[in-house]
Amino acid sequence: MVLTKALEVYGKYLRLIAAIILPIGIANGLILCTISNSEYIFQLDYLLRFNITGWLLSALWIGALIYALSLLESEQEITYSNALLHGVGNWWKIALVALVIIGFKYLLMLSSAYSSLLAGLFFLIAIFVSMRYILIFPVLILENRGTMESLRRSAELSQGQRLNMFFEFIGLWLLLKVVIFLMQMLIGMAGNLLGGIWFTHLTFVIVIGIIEPLVTSLIIVWIYCYYLQQYRIFPGYVPSDQALHAQDQEGR
Repeated sequence: MVLTKALEVYGKYLRLIAAIILPIGIANGLILCTISNSEYIFQLDYLLRFNITGWLLSALWIGALIYALSLLESEQEITYSNALLHGVGNWWKIALVALVIIGFKYLLMLSSAYSSLLAGLFFLIAIFVSMRYILIFPVLILENRGTMESLRRSAELSQGQRLNMFFEFIGLWLLLKVVIFLMQMLIGMAGNLLGGIWFTHLTFVIVIGIIEPLVTSLIIVWIYCYYLQQYRIFPGYVPSDQALHAQDQEGR
């Protein structure tokens, strides 16, 4: 089962995963803290509702994490700086996908304002598109393809697994929401003792800056593990010699 493999990989490389994602996640939390204390606080609701800063900054660590995993799983050497540089170099690719996701969330919000039926129809379309192209992140990072070719490749790789991926993804998404809910409850209890302003700051730094990226990174690891499985069924060209060796080793 791919989810089991993803949990194994996540536990094995948790220290490196945390080192890659937490500085960026905490930076996002601090940015939101700063905005909450500024004259732009009224824009904070939109930033949180669509997770704009979270998606744009996570584009840095998603590329770095996938690249690092592609080498670590084949027992090749990877340095922290090399992983981050790879993430920065591919930031714009992941950021474009992030903007599309934000756009879908915005359209869903607009459709729900007009009709619940229209919102439901759009939601079903969003699920179909998401599962069809869910492997787009590793394709963009590890395979040398253009935009349209990457979309076709992602659709090819997800063949035969979309229903399984849907149910596993729902499970991971629910895990993310439950963990965030529990942490907010605990922070709320602390906030009653420390005061409202501290509650806001703790929520941004601990929940949005630490907990949310850590659980989201499990989803990225899970996507990468599905990519490895499907790559063996639908092999494709990987330009990086290191990444290609990683795929070959994984298939042995």
